[in-house]
Amino acid sequence: MIEENVKRNSVGIDTGKHFLDVCRITSENKKERNKFKTDAPGLKDLICWLKKKDLIVLETGNQAFRLAKMLIKEGFEETYVLNAGELANIYNSLKKTDKEDALKLARLAARIPIEELPTVSIPSDNEEDARNLLKEQEFWAQQISLYKNKLHSIFVHSGITCIKKKDLSNKKNRGECLQYLEEKHVEQAKRICKFIDQHEDEMEIIDAKIVEMLKIEPAITSIAMSMTGIGPINALALFAYLGDCSRFSSGKQVGYYAGVVPRVDISGDTVRYGKITKKGVHQLRRTMIQGAWSCVRSKNGGSVKLFYENLAPRIGKKKAIVAAARKMLEIYYAMVKSGEYYRGTCEGFLEKKLRHYKVA
Repeated sequence: MIEENVKRNSVGIDTGKHFLDVCRITSENKKERNKFKTDAPGLKDLICWLKKKDLIVLETGNQAFRLAKMLIKEGFEETYVLNAGELANIYNSLKKTDKEDALKLARLAARIPIEELPTVSIPSDNEEDARNLLKEQEFWAQQISLYKNKLHSIFVHSGITCIKKKDLSNKKNRGECLQYLEEKHVEQAKRICKFIDQHEDEMEIIDAKIVEMLKIEPAITSIAMSMTGIGPINALALFAYLGDCSRFSSGKQVGYYAGVVPRVDISGDTVRYGKITKKGVHQLRRTMIQGAWSCVRSKNGGSVKLFYENLAPRIGKKKAIVAAARKMLEIYYAMVKSGEYYRGTCEGFLEKKLRHYKVA
């Protein structure tokens, strides 16, 4: 006698800032709705309301990973986070409310096998800390760049075009450049310099934290930084979003995850390649493109530099550098899997680099 498959309850949770809208579709296809606060008492009530055999799905958001890890810790092992960008039936809907989104998530879990849903890997605590640190570093870098541009505009407005942005790169140079300004502009420039100095002090603290975090995984850090163009920020991005690459089956998957693969339109015998998808991780894509520029300009660029130099004359530098960044990601995947360091660099390159950044 063949046993019938037992249907499980499916639960969709829409995470908001203050409330969680929850919908359960039972094995009898009945809907059960509830709403909980996101504070500690509310989460405790949520845990009491859920059943151990529930299949729980959430969409990516500010609180999704924190909530998912809490539920898994409480024994709700079948908890999954879905890629919000891939849930077209939610975002293209004419009726979009938190209550309706929770229902749609529950229906997805009930109707589609979990292996076919756009699930995302739930990061470890260290990986999540690294991601938050990268976002903070990007924020402060943007603020510093904003104020430096504003400071440079004062010189241009005053007719002093001999001062370039690179001349305002550090505190000493900025102080020396102020003497060229007219007295009426000096006070404003000093205020901006004060903001830049404060932000650079914060950036130094963040840079020190990045170095400390890289020491948590010395093996992965050494492999990443053996590649030309990969500094502490790039290495942290690789650790934060790729880790040991165990959840990827190929280097091409890594490129797709970072959003540096082109869109492909195939119709009959016609094949068209468009712009990159940009559906991947922004921080990883940003840092790897910056790293690719450093790599192709270095004498130790190795195979990535050759790849770029062969490609750039045909498709242009900007497109070629994105392709080089994708190549670096694929090589990183291969290095992590094999445990090898980047080929093409001179002897002692890695040791010198690790000492320079105080990672070793």
